[in-house]
Amino acid sequence: MKIIVIVLVIILIFSSNAFTLKCDKCHKDDKSTENTVNQRGIKTKQDLVNILRNGPKAKIHKSLTNEDIEEAVKRLNLK
Repeated sequence: MKIIVIVLVIILIFSSNAFTLKCDKCHKDDKSTENTVNQRGIKTKQDLVNILRNGPKAKIHKSLTNEDIEEAVKRLNLK
């Protein structure tokens, strides 16, 4: 029984990274998504989509799926 608990704890520790946003890989510290959204004045989901798809860094963000963007919108509390 102890072994099962230990294995489950290890799995949860390593899988916690799977629950982070793709954005968090690059957007850290002062370049965090929250800071970027505040600096650029992004207030809505549509603003975010426009920046990600048509902005100066669109090529970097082209691998983001709609689900990734939806998750970011929820986390950033955008309308």
